Amino acid sequence: MQKDSEVIVSKQRTVQTYAELWHASNCVLETGLANKAGCSYQFLSSALLSAFSLEAYLNHVGAKTFDQWDEHDRLSPVDKLELVAAHLGVIFPNGKGGRPLQTITKLFKFRNTIAHGRTQELSPEPVRLTTRNYQKAYDAELMADWERLIQTSQFATRVLEDVKCVIGRIHEARQDEKEEIFSFGPAANSATLASCL
Repeated sequence: MQKDSEVIVSKQRTVQTYAELWHASNCVLETGLANKAGCSYQFLSSALLSAFSLEAYLNHVGAKTFDQWDEHDRLSPVDKLELVAAHLGVIFPNGKGGRPLQTITKLFKFRNTIAHGRTQELSPEPVRLTTRNYQKAYDAELMADWERLIQTSQFATRVLEDVKCVIGRIHEARQDEKEEIFSFGPAANSATLASCL
């Protein structure tokens, strides 16, 4: 009978969280587009994953760009974006009032609303209508602002596009040794014969 040999297995992997989250956002959005049942929850998830992706990218770049990035950890994602963009000289031609920054501001407001969720009482002013035209108003579902954003794919799609744009512009401006954008990160496995038992 042949004796077993001892093998040493080593593994290493870099997890580029921003890329994982961006791809997850895309997958969830595609699922929502393909399946109408429950699609608003897919759109909700996609938008949140896009927000997490951008924040993860800002932390990724911040750590490579600033010596003491941990000191900026408590900044809001929008403040982190402004800090990184200013440091790298990234200019968004449409400013805060246009895409993509306008979308990013709306995205983080949405993200914060969900992350710090509160019970809301919705009670709009009563509307006086005729018997001929009241039914549409009567049947309309009362929704919070964030709920309205996820009724169609429009917000989640725009968010994914604009997060990709922002990350792309910052990525282009980076001067450090950078990874392939949106790559999952390198991995290596090895097995070495150590000895015979």
